[in-house]
Amino acid sequence: MEKLKGKRIVGLGEATHGTAEFEQLFSRLSKSLILEQGFNVVVLAEANFYDTRALNDYIVHGKGDAETAIRYMRHSPAAFVEEEFRELAEWIRVCNESRPAEERVWMLGVDAMSPRGAAYDALRLCQELNVELPEEVRQYLTELTALPEPMFESFASRITLSSALAKVAVLRQALQQAEYGGKLSDEQRWLLQSTVTLEHAICFLSDHYLHKKWSDRQFRDEAMLANIQWVEKTRPGAKMVVYAHNAHLEKNVGYKLTQSYKARLGKLLHNTYGEDFYAICTEVKSGTYWAGNDDGEVSVPEKTSKIGQVVGTVVDAPIGLLELNATPSLTKYFNSPLTMTFGVLLGSNNSPTGTVNLATAFDALLYVRESTPKLRTKPETELKQFSLNLNLSPELVKSAGKQGKLMVNLNSTLATIGTSLSNEGAFLGLLFVDGQKNVVGYRAVQLTGNSGLLQTFPLPARTENVLLTVSGNNVKDLTIEHLAVNGIDITLEEFKYFGEGYSSTTEKSRLTLKETAKGSS
Repeated sequence: MEKLKGKRIVGLGEATHGTAEFEQLFSRLSKSLILEQGFNVVVLAEANFYDTRALNDYIVHGKGDAETAIRYMRHSPAAFVEEEFRELAEWIRVCNESRPAEERVWMLGVDAMSPRGAAYDALRLCQELNVELPEEVRQYLTELTALPEPMFESFASRITLSSALAKVAVLRQALQQAEYGGKLSDEQRWLLQSTVTLEHAICFLSDHYLHKKWSDRQFRDEAMLANIQWVEKTRPGAKMVVYAHNAHLEKNVGYKLTQSYKARLGKLLHNTYGEDFYAICTEVKSGTYWAGNDDGEVSVPEKTSKIGQVVGTVVDAPIGLLELNATPSLTKYFNSPLTMTFGVLLGSNNSPTGTVNLATAFDALLYVRESTPKLRTKPETELKQFSLNLNLSPELVKSAGKQGKLMVNLNSTLATIGTSLSNEGAFLGLLFVDGQKNVVGYRAVQLTGNSGLLQTFPLPARTENVLLTVSGNNVKDLTIEHLAVNGIDITLEEFKYFGEGYSSTTEKSRLTLKETAKGSS
């Protein structure tokens, strides 16, 4: 704590994403910095900026609940609760209760791994500010918002990156020209910042799902810096503690596998804040960690040249902090070629990775002798999400093919719960599939409180099957009273319901979806 006095940003990296001890140490460090040194912003760097508005609202204003907010902070809702972060959020919330509103501690993410939340925020902001968008831009943002994650790859392949970025440019220009007098609520300022990071998210989408490789330009890290700077601008005097993988927080190249990247978050912070930024990496000798849903719990790899192994042979302590530049000999040693634990939520990188100039990349190393898997608990409440799916009949699709279009007439009413969560509301979606089950098109329309939707959609070439969906999140109730496609009435009993947190009934040609009580299915 003495070493951190006067620092504005303290970064703690994690050698694996799934080690419980790293998260516990981050939680303890955050609490100490808040209580003893006036830190007022906790940054979970690899949680999405736009998906953590609800988390910050809970911590600062007591709105909603920590469990739901924590589950939504990634680019898709988690099936479990990351317990250490939930406990930290609840501790900060209690801490904030005795503080004036302007002195309360914030907790948020700054990543941009998915464009969905940013696109949703853009649509919401344009609606609140009465900003008119060209139909093709609104359609693109709506599709991004409603798009299921398994379709990201297909979606990225059907629109060029230049075309996508051109639409974002039109959005930003429209917002710049909007006549709202520069007066925005706190929530609207957050929504506006989401549109700034939308470009980064779309570029990452293209890199990850289309090119299947990391670009030399690190779009996620650029978004992280932009959002951290927004926090600093929005909250003058901000002092932040930041948590991310070691590879994101190195001031200069530490892991050899990152040496082709132009700038990770740590380097951007070092270039921006200089000595005001203090970076700590972590390392572990042995044990197990959680490597994601597909791989489960895996063993930490051991190797005689690995830093964790070397430290573990000369000290018996279960944990400790080592200043990498405390002596010239330590600097020389840690700047020499070594290996270090590198674990991500893929399992494919579960091996020691070479390091170089580690003492230049970080100020200190936090050593843990034995790793245990991060604590994940079963949620006590259900997510409020649903999808009503209907495969249009082959005869209807064939008939539509002759006309080259589908005309959808939908009468519905809905009410939302009223949260800060991204994607609150409902959408009508059309998924077009060819005979080989390849997606050839996707369209979506946002449903409003009372929707008398009558819209025509062009039918993509080679379409042989069409899946019509009405899906949504955090809706209080939804009623569909009539659905017709190309003038043919659709029997509502044909819809198949998938989801949690709702009851679905169909009677008297009316489909009703209602929010269930807590704990009931």
